[in-house]
Amino acid sequence: MPYITDPEATIHVGIYIASSCSMLSLGAIHSPLEQANLLLGYERYKICYIADAMPCFTIAGRISVAIDYSIDDTPELDFLFIVSEQLPNEKITLRSRKFLQRLAAHSSTRLIGVQLGGYWLAASGLVPDQGLILHWQGMPACAEQFPELALSDRILDLESTRASCAGQASILDFMLHLIEKQDDEELAAQIAEWLCLARIRQADEPQRQPVLQQGGELQPRLQQALQLMAEHTEEPLATEEIARRVNLSRRHLERLFKRDLGSMPARYYLELRLKRAQQLLLSSNKSIIQIGLGCGFSSGPHFSSAYKSFFNLTPRDERNRKLKAPCQANQSG
Repeated sequence: MPYITDPEATIHVGIYIASSCSMLSLGAIHSPLEQANLLLGYERYKICYIADAMPCFTIAGRISVAIDYSIDDTPELDFLFIVSEQLPNEKITLRSRKFLQRLAAHSSTRLIGVQLGGYWLAASGLVPDQGLILHWQGMPACAEQFPELALSDRILDLESTRASCAGQASILDFMLHLIEKQDDEELAAQIAEWLCLARIRQADEPQRQPVLQQGGELQPRLQQALQLMAEHTEEPLATEEIARRVNLSRRHLERLFKRDLGSMPARYYLELRLKRAQQLLLSSNKSIIQIGLGCGFSSGPHFSSAYKSFFNLTPRDERNRKLKAPCQANQSG
């Protein structure tokens, strides 16, 4: 849809709390818009909160967010952010699907999936061919349920029919790009300065990047090695093969790992695969043996032993803990 070009027009923004989320996520949407209003000197962005029920939504069992509208009486909006940090345990309700489909039928409303909020769009049949961005933790489960869906590991997409962004930090990047397009680059830059952001990340940057213990940038060949590891979790590469592919000796590669990551390549690779397995145990319905084999372990016992050594519980314990976990969000009223 085209952006609103009239600089005096009020832009109506809805934030739909679809499921469990944090104040950080809500604030990352709300605060840049409020700051834009302050800098412009008038209410350019009018914000409302929406949930399945009123009058409030309780976050983390203690923080109540006042809800302006239920999904049954939401007015016309220019933008609707669908926010969730969890995938639903059950199918989303017909009522929720109809709510999103009703807004999508208005060409003037743009729907935006935030973190795992894009799942609600997919379940409502509202994701076009351009695909969708979800937080990386929810991508395996979503891909399992919607195998035809094109998922991206970028941080945000502002250009597709259904916009989306991946995580809490990328929400700020998304909002600044949105304000730049909707108003102007100078306003977005002023808000970025107010947020103490060194830069606004570009849409095609990856969600996950290695974090250095002491700061600084990774040596390019070390980055290549890490990328190879991430791309070969099912059939792990030997350290010698990784070194060969990045044109380093094994000893030089090990020195880079030790210096910049505080670990050796084999150990880092094992932890990468185990964390990937944990993600799948918590977010997908694949069997434990399927997950172990898919993360490069030769057998169920091998997977279980390595997992317990690293996480201090077995894969089965991890899966059972997920099944027993109480719902983190509740609604009142």
